[in-house]
Amino acid sequence: TNTIVIHHQRPPLVHTHPSNMTVVSNDPSLWPFISSDIFYSYWMVATGVVVVYDWVLTLGQEIELIWRQRWSLMTVLYMITRYIGIPYS
Repeated sequence: TNTIVIHHQRPPLVHTHPSNMTVVSNDPSLWPFISSDIFYSYWMVATGVVVVYDWVLTLGQEIELIWRQRWSLMTVLYMITRYIGIPYS
């Protein structure tokens, strides 16, 4: 006998028609996914702004207390922690 297997997949948020025009789906079942994607995007921007704001506020003290002093192991560890961590925040 012939059996038909149907796999249920979530429809794409955006798909392209043969005329190469992008169409946005207005399917209500996708709204929670769209909302979470928007929230995640806003959250990433907000955390980036906080990190840059903190860096700008403390840059003067960092120049005075770290960069103008004699370098030691602790200075190197501080710089590594400070500047390697920024892209990951």
